[in-house]
This record gives sequence, C-alpha cells and structure tokens, in this order.
Amino acid sequence: MKLKGNRKGITPVIAIVLLLMVTVGAVGVVYTQFQSLVGDPTGQIDDQQRNQNTDMAIVRAKSNNTTNPQEGVTILEIQNTGSVTRNTSSFRLTTNDASILPGQSGALCTDPSNASAINPSETIDCHTGVMFPSATTSITFTWDLTGTEKDWSYECRPRTTNTAFC
Repeated sequence: MKLKGNRKGITPVIAIVLLLMVTVGAVGVVYTQFQSLVGDPTGQIDDQQRNQNTDMAIVRAKSNNTTNPQEGVTILEIQNTGSVTRNTSSFRLTTNDASILPGQSGALCTDPSNASAINPSETIDCHTGVMFPSATTSITFTWDLTGTEKDWSYECRPRTTNTAFC
C-alpha cells in the first residue's frame, strides 16, 4: 500500500484564507453586538441639546366666545421662547386634575392649521376643548415636553364673568 501518495490535505494558502474568513466573521459579529449595546450616543446628545434649548410659554388663555365667555372653549396662546423649532406632538397638555386633554397627539394646536411645528418666537393657538372657567373658578393648564422633566403651567382665572381672557 502506498500511503504517502494518496494523502489529500488543504494547501497552506487555502488554510490561511479560511482562517482569515473566520476571523473577519467573528470580528463582524462582535462589532454588531457591541454597537447594539452602546446605541447611538450622538443621537442621544442631540436630543439632550435640543431639550436644553427648548423653552415655551403659555402667554394667555382666552375664550372662543367673546360675547358670553363662560359658554366658550378655552384657547391657549403658546409661544416658543427657546432657540429650537419643536413639533407639537412632542408635548402633552393636561389640566390641574391631571387629565390629558383631547388632541394630545399633536392635533390639539389647530390654529394656524399647519401648527405642527412651532418655530422660535412663534405663537400658536391651542384649542383645548375645555370650557372657559367662570370668575369663581380656575383651571391650571400644564404643557409638558414628553420624555423630559420640562413643563410650563398657567392658571386661568378670569376677573369677571364678562372677561374673555385670563
């Protein structure tokens, strides 16, 4: 029997190529696993920076019925006093009883009709769907930026029953 002539094996070149392919594959798997653990730090920093530059103000509340204010619905004038354009869907509007108002997903601010974005120094009207308070009652509105600790409050208490704003 001839054993030496029948032996078959891998040539050194093919062995090196196979080892390189296994190494590159292992590095690729480790890299993708590491990226999913770390996340996107630049995106998180951008969000934090944007939230720091966000400042809003509820300028005033008014009734949509100037003839008989107590029969009207409360409209909030909200102004972007920060330096970043914000989308109204980033905010949530609540009252002092902590109920979320209708349209909280961004459809709340309806005047102007394209008020989904609030540019710096811009003021928009938010139709709340809440009845305008009488002179003996008050409503506190809180406008908060979802996902952060930022919120802005405004208490609406008209001076007289004929006053259409507070």
